[in-house]
Amino acid sequence: MTVSPSTPLKWGAVAFAVLWTFWMLWWSGSLDRANVIILTICGAVAGYLWYLAMRWLFARMHLGAAGESTDAPKTPRKAPRGKIYPWIVWAALMAGTGIATAGLLDLVAPWIPAGEQHRLISALFIVVVWPTLMWCLPLLIKRRFPV
Repeated sequence: MTVSPSTPLKWGAVAFAVLWTFWMLWWSGSLDRANVIILTICGAVAGYLWYLAMRWLFARMHLGAAGESTDAPKTPRKAPRGKIYPWIVWAALMAGTGIATAGLLDLVAPWIPAGEQHRLISALFIVVVWPTLMWCLPLLIKRRFPV
């Protein structure tokens, strides 16, 4: 199978759309036909917007194929290994910091006051802690494991 420069990005957009749709279905708690249809359409739109945003970001960071549009492959070729590796590390950091944030939230949740504000404070905790871990971990990794 030959892979064009935009194939991994398209598969990533499909995976994002599917995961987003399932997450929204789980979060809403309702499997009514109308809810499933609306969230599926919203998931497809979210996946397409994610694809456009990542294509723009990759072009801005010069990670796409040089001189080519990322979604119009002229000649199929293998992606260089050096350009994929940073994104694998980034995805691992996102997953690791997400799991760490969930663990920290489980530790902190008993001290968050019960009631209407519990969900808001929990969400704010995630919004603050996850990016903080994401920004700090690369610095700690570079200090402990210089490349």
